[in-house]
Amino acid sequence: MNTTRCFFLPTIALLLTALVGCASAPDLPAEARLPTYDDAPYAAVLDAAVRGGNVDYAAIADTPDTLDDPDGRLDVYLDAVARFGPESTPELFPTRDHELAYYLNAYNALMLRLWLDNGAREADGDEKVSWLTWFTVNQWRVDNRTMSLDFLEQRLIRPRYQEPLIHAALVCGAVDCPPLWHEPFDGDRLGEQLDAVTRAWLHDPAEDGLRVGDDGSVRLSAIFGWYRDDFRPTGGLPEVIRTYLDNDDPRKAAALAAFEENRVRFMGYDWTINLAD
Repeated sequence: MNTTRCFFLPTIALLLTALVGCASAPDLPAEARLPTYDDAPYAAVLDAAVRGGNVDYAAIADTPDTLDDPDGRLDVYLDAVARFGPESTPELFPTRDHELAYYLNAYNALMLRLWLDNGAREADGDEKVSWLTWFTVNQWRVDNRTMSLDFLEQRLIRPRYQEPLIHAALVCGAVDCPPLWHEPFDGDRLGEQLDAVTRAWLHDPAEDGLRVGDDGSVRLSAIFGWYRDDFRPTGGLPEVIRTYLDNDDPRKAAALAAFEENRVRFMGYDWTINLAD
């Protein structure tokens, strides 16, 4: 999730892409490559590294030499993302939800790879996402195609699936992103998972999704502001609060009243690394 999704100029994107050249994909030995798409390696990464929605990057081990190696699995998974997908192997993704789960997982796994490539294991907590280069210059192999993260989100996921809750599921590697979900998204239960991650975002103790001040002021994440139009077909942002914030949460009544009175504002955005404590 990044500001380039709102303000990026396609002409500049094309120029930057031309300058980058080849797309990045893991260079694995043949014995380490999965014979078909499987998100189990990514599940192992998330299980090892996700802490309260943030990431312990030091817990993500380096690429294993073989599938029997007990260490990290991120590049094994990204190699599968590069070779399989809804367009090149549609038989592996039989429904819309299976397709969307694949793309959400690919985006979030690539963000982990980006941070690792930029020193996240040694990060002291002050580093920030380099959003212009990371989301638009860096190119990746996804489903046997070359694309940037900006393309994956803006040109593929958003227009094709028109699912507003993706904004609670795509994680840009910054503290003001929604929490990174602790397991891969699964096409068999994607609706349940998207509901859960939206609730987790709004109920995050850091209140990065919704804040109500002592003076009654109401602020939502900047992400809701950037993408408010995506939520209009399902009732708009008030319906998000009404559906996903618990009734016993005192912020709920304040937020709904603020919508009625047109007093809702949106937060700034902190691009600092989403490093777990």
